[in-house]
Amino acid sequence: MSKFFNIDFGSALKRMFGSEKSTEHMADTSPHVDKQNAAEVEVPVFLTIWTIERSRTAPSRALCTEIEVYPSAATALCEDLTGYVVGTPNGETVVIEARTGGLVGHSLEVVLDGIREMSKAQLNSQLDTARKEFNRMKKVEMTNDEFWRAIKMGGEEMDATQINPEYHE
Repeated sequence: MSKFFNIDFGSALKRMFGSEKSTEHMADTSPHVDKQNAAEVEVPVFLTIWTIERSRTAPSRALCTEIEVYPSAATALCEDLTGYVVGTPNGETVVIEARTGGLVGHSLEVVLDGIREMSKAQLNSQLDTARKEFNRMKKVEMTNDEFWRAIKMGGEEMDATQINPEYHE
């Protein structure tokens, strides 16, 4: 029983958290091992996603929130364009264009069909125009929950002023 209390917890903790490397780990420093370890610890990035809410009864608003995405989860939308298919709290999906963060559709299939019908120049122009419009507008920064409730999903309509009542233009 006395051997149990002779454990060097400091060294054990340092090894667990990587501040003290054992000789086993120092021996193999090949590039293959480094690439493998880097892939295992992919770090998420924060992406500001947004949409422009248009209403007949209120001025248009730029709604945005920040989400975590993993670069490896990006989906090719076309030759030079990637995006993320993001699940919403109500079980639906949306497609986010990775460069601008714009919500471009509610279905990957519909987005891909739309992209096939456009030239590369038209597509880039449309994305850039939307991003410029977003940048000019007053942004309503929301929590993720507020954002997903505010955008119209599944035919469900919600008055977005209920989400952020202090916003008035």
